Parts: sequence; structure tokens; C-alpha cells
Amino acid sequence: MKDMKQFILKPTIEAILAILHMENCKVNGIEGVPNINKLSINPSHFDLEFNATTQAIPQSINIEYLPEIILEAVNSVYKIPQNTAYFEGNIIIGSKNEQHFDIRFNKLTQVTLVEEKQYFWRFIYPINGHEWFMKIKALPYTDDLGKHHFSNLITVELEGHSMNLYSSNFNNCHWMIIESTESITYDEMDHRVMSIIVALGFVIGKRYGDYCFHVASNEISFSKLEGIEVLSLQKAQYCPFKILQPNSNLIVEYLQQYDYQEYALKEIQCTLGDGTRWYYEEDSSVTIDAFNKLAQLCYKTNDMLIAANMLIDGSLMNIEYQKPFFHVTLETITSALLKGDNLTSPPIMPQEIYIQEVAPVLIKALQNIQNLPQDALSIFSQRIEHNLNSAPNANKLESCFPKYGYELSKNDKEAINKRNSTFHGHLTNEKKSLREQRNELFAMGLRLHKLCSILLLKDAGFTGKILNNEVLFGIKEACNRKEPIFITI
Repeated sequence: MKDMKQFILKPTIEAILAILHMENCKVNGIEGVPNINKLSINPSHFDLEFNATTQAIPQSINIEYLPEIILEAVNSVYKIPQNTAYFEGNIIIGSKNEQHFDIRFNKLTQVTLVEEKQYFWRFIYPINGHEWFMKIKALPYTDDLGKHHFSNLITVELEGHSMNLYSSNFNNCHWMIIESTESITYDEMDHRVMSIIVALGFVIGKRYGDYCFHVASNEISFSKLEGIEVLSLQKAQYCPFKILQPNSNLIVEYLQQYDYQEYALKEIQCTLGDGTRWYYEEDSSVTIDAFNKLAQLCYKTNDMLIAANMLIDGSLMNIEYQKPFFHVTLETITSALLKGDNLTSPPIMPQEIYIQEVAPVLIKALQNIQNLPQDALSIFSQRIEHNLNSAPNANKLESCFPKYGYELSKNDKEAINKRNSTFHGHLTNEKKSLREQRNELFAMGLRLHKLCSILLLKDAGFTGKILNNEVLFGIKEACNRKEPIFITI
């Protein structure tokens, strides 16, 4: 226990609570706002609320986007940036009666923060409980409030830059804290945090959001703060397509939807005396090392970062969009992995034979076509010389799986091979009913999501069980094939 890391949280907590409980500020920058007011922090937006008459603020309510607003609180001064705030709701112009006013905005910054200056940073998000407990094999830590936190701390290495990820419970809420261990710019901190957030969101099955506090200090201990700001984000959402550590009770509920899922229900239940034993949770836990590699994948290339984020957001989309969306994701992940290994897809036939024996014959045949326009001759000749021997895209998308020891099934390959038809505007089989088409789209989205997830997890060194969402969601064809509910990769 004596070797556990300790974090100083009290100054950070006090700074956050000062914003969460902010009220009765002196408001400068717009006229007529009374000193009796209250700040409310909500997912995706913040509000400064007060009661007044329209005569008290005659000019301000006619401005579409308000100038910079300064809020003088008891212990500090904050600013709302220019042209980011506006009046929300219905305002009865000319009324002599008091009415409720709501100034809505998305960012509040303590004026002591200096833009472009390097700080030690903490980015802090509201979360629901200890979200990575039993999902990532984390470490213990203690804090200056006398609390001991077990299986909570994750240390992340991004290109040699060490970051800490842990959670704490205060103000009757759970908070996720990501902090730097070196003084860096805001932009670099944002890049690192985004890489960690996306990797964690993939493991947990969640798009993190609502809002985030940014705490800055000149000291690595955060014993004294230089400033704080809060930024609104999209509402946090749990993704329906989970790949790791599903809730056992939720699985049972899903597998009881259709009779043809009964085999899968029996698969996860094993009678042991009078009780029920589930798959051991460790089979689908991620080590800190594997999580580090996931975050590193996202940090190294923006393409991989965006693709992993698409994998999270894709399961929140309507099924009509999932097939092309996940095809793009699969192609991006594959390209990033091939580039990282300096590999390319093998040609259809040995390139030397193609250049010596095939290309000359094709070009000669092309030149013998009468009345062929010069532009067409030039373009077709270039294609014969340079890319006609390249492997089809489907081969490229299949190429990474053997490297990780995963054998693609016939249905996996079919999902991948429909990439070209998808990108040429053919989303469905028009000969089938609309219901059948939608079912096919949904099944393909689930399968492509699985394939993308396998590539990310295997490249990160994960070995264990992942969830087969086709079986979970009751895709009849997958269940008729008796596909397992858990796939060992």
C-alpha cells in the first residue's frame, strides 16, 4: 500500500464545485442582468438564468450573439467568449412584468488562464460509477482526502509521454480524470486526451461527452491551480454494439427474444449445483498494456483516431448508414495497419511476369484498336502499366486478418466483398422486400463492426473473448449457422 500513487485532488475539487454551485455573480458586458442569478451546467449546454423585465435589458435581447461576458463570482472571475452566448427561449418584448431569462453558452473560462501557455493539465468528465472496473486490469491509488481506490488507475504511454487516467467520487458524482505528467500546450493535451477517450470508449462501449472541466497548474502535483474552464460536449451515449465485457443479465434478456437463440443461451449458462456460472469476466478484460497500445494506435495517426471514433459512433446510427460507414472504417483501419507495417497488398500475379509478359501484350492490343481517342489511349495505357495487376480492394481488406491468426468465414468475406457495390451506390438487393433489405443491412453492419473491432484488439495484443452481436441481436441467419455468442480471438 505504501507504494501506491497519491493524487492531490482537493484544489481541483474546490475549483469544480465553485463552478457547479456558481450563483449571484456580477455580470459585465451586457446591461441589465441582475446580481441574483444562477449558473446551471447541463449536457451539451450551460445556462445563466435570472428574472428581469425587458425594460431592464432593452439592447441586449436584440443581439443575436452576445459580446464577451464577464462573471464576477465570490472567489474568482470568469469569461464567456464573444459571440458564443445567446438568449434562449421565448421573450415577451415590451412586457413590464418580470420574466425568466436564460443566456445559453458552451464555454466558461477563468480569466487567469493564459492561452497558448504550457501547463500541467487535468481533463475531467462526469461518468456513471467506476466504468472500467472489471474491464481493464487497473492499479490502485490514494488521494489527499484519505480515500483508497482499487483497480482504478491506468497509466498510459503515448510516444513516450506518460498520462494518468483514474476516477474519483465527489459531489455525489463519479468523475473521470485524465492528467498530463509534463507541462504541455492545450492543443497537445487535447490530442492526447482524445486518443485515450476514444480507446476507452471502444473498450467500454460509450461515447464520452456531456461536459469537461479543464484544470491547469504549473505544478505536477496540482497542489495549486492556475485556472479552470468548462466546455460543453455532445451528450454522452452508450453504444448498443458492445464488443467487450457485456452485462450478463443484459445478454440473457437479449437471448430470450427468439426461440432460435436458445442454443446461445445454453452456451453461456453452465449449471453448477443450484447456481449459474457465467463466462469468467477475465476472458474479456483488457490489460493495461493492451489498452496502452489501443490509445497509441489512435495517437500515432489521425486516420486511426477518427476510424476508432467512427466505430463507436457507428453503432448509434440508423442501420441504413451503417454498412457504408463501417466499410470506410474497415478500409481506414486496414490502411493504417498496412502502412504501419510498411506492407502492401500482394499483386494478382508476380509483378515481374506481369511487366515482362502481360503488360506488353495488353498495350499492343490497345494500340490496335482503331479510332481510339488519344486521351483514352494514354489513360488506359497508364492503368495497364501501373495498377491493373493490383489486388482488388477486398483482398486488401482481408490481408491483415491472417497476420493475427483470425480466419475469415465465408460470411465475413461476403461482407467485405460488398465494399465496392456499397461505394457505387448499391446498398440493398432490390429483388428483396424492404424488411429483408433492412435486416441484411443490419446484419452486415454488425459483422463489419466485429471485423473492425478484431483488427483493433488483435493489433493491441488482446487475447480473449469478444461478443458476437449478430447472435445477441437475433440475426436469424447467424443463429441458424449456430454461430457462438462469444468468439475467441
